[in-house]
Amino acid sequence: MIYKFKIISQESDNFHMEVQMDSNNTFYELHETIRNAMGYQTHQLASFFVSERYGKKLHEVSLVDAGDGINGLPNFTMFRTKISDLIQSNENYLLYTFDLFNNRSLNLELTGIFMEKNLKEPLVALNEGDAPVQILEDEFKAEESTIIQEDDLLHDFGVLEDYSQIFGEMEDF
Repeated sequence: MIYKFKIISQESDNFHMEVQMDSNNTFYELHETIRNAMGYQTHQLASFFVSERYGKKLHEVSLVDAGDGINGLPNFTMFRTKISDLIQSNENYLLYTFDLFNNRSLNLELTGIFMEKNLKEPLVALNEGDAPVQILEDEFKAEESTIIQEDDLLHDFGVLEDYSQIFGEMEDF
């Protein structure tokens, strides 16, 4: 059985990708397919969220094993979870969060299930437009420079000949 996903980004209007996966492929294989097609680095964390049509998240499929599930829900990892374990119909949607710190995601919609076919390897059927960048460097550099400026302000005490000028006399214990 082959699942066909349409992938779009809210950050880039002209970006559009289509991926075809065998139902026995894992979420990790889907993650790797998307990451490789977009040229993303391997060291960044990511998660899939299985959701309903209107955005209610049902399950998280994470790259790392986070231990026990939350509120009695099972914990799913990309390496162990097959796509067919969580996706059975066109009613489920996926959110691929590739930047967990800034909550940036791609929307995956299951657009077709082909019953009589099998696929040995995942296939990127379409990849057009400008994919969103993996890391927002401009914002990171701006935050970093603000922190450095604050540190300079906080640590500029001038030349001190004696710490008692700041702290006063201290008693020995």
